[in-house]
Amino acid sequence: MTNGVLSYVRRLFKNPSITESDLYGSMGDFIQAEEQQRFCATCPGIALCKYKGLRWSVSAKKIFGRKIIVAELGKCVNRERKSRQRKMERLIRASKIPKAMKRCTFDTFITTGDPMIRTAKGLAMASVEDGASIILGGGTGVGKTHLAIAMVQETVSRGREALFVPVVDLLDEIRSGYDEGTADAIQEAVKEADCVALDDLGAQRSTSWVSERLFSVIDARYRLGKQTVITTNACSMSQLEKMLGERGARIVSRLTEMAQPLFIKARDFRTRKNVQQRLPVGK
Repeated sequence: MTNGVLSYVRRLFKNPSITESDLYGSMGDFIQAEEQQRFCATCPGIALCKYKGLRWSVSAKKIFGRKIIVAELGKCVNRERKSRQRKMERLIRASKIPKAMKRCTFDTFITTGDPMIRTAKGLAMASVEDGASIILGGGTGVGKTHLAIAMVQETVSRGREALFVPVVDLLDEIRSGYDEGTADAIQEAVKEADCVALDDLGAQRSTSWVSERLFSVIDARYRLGKQTVITTNACSMSQLEKMLGERGARIVSRLTEMAQPLFIKARDFRTRKNVQQRLPVGK
């Protein structure tokens, strides 16, 4: 048995001078590793894998200055790839991006040669890289929502949790949640996600309750240092403050501390027929 294991390890490392004293651990582990290597050479896929995606591997390590060879159990590449794919699918489902808007990526965002639009796209892409919070403001049709969704999708593609949440819909869900017992869970999810895009801030009907809820969410994300993306039709922070009602000053104070604002002055994409026909452009 030992000779068979030695022969296998010597072939594996292309080193005929390896001896039994160089092997660390059970001979049975090395035998299992050799058998599995033969099975995995014609991998039938995770669904048909008799090892359930677990994989014995043989490697050389150095312990206390001495080189040893060990057989260890870990995950195979295919299992890890499948696990990443499942995580990605879960994150995509959880992101709440409307089906019709999933085409909104950085690749499909057309700057049409407009310097301000190029700046907005560059800021959004840079913010994904460094995890910074941003505020995209300006009139309708300049691509704010498109960029917010692109940021969420890119964040998800990197294995981080991200949510796209229209503010009006969020408030409606919280109201409904009081009857269903889910209001707290909804608010906690939005407060704690790695990245949240709050779309169309300022479009909500302003009441004391609304202003309080928005402050609670934004203040929590500020205190937790979470990346937050804001889109708004406001063209300045002072205008946004007025749109936010009773707690407007406090909300804007938090946003000013946590996020880089960019107010986009450009023509409405949706007035440009060639762009309108190509992709669903956000606000």
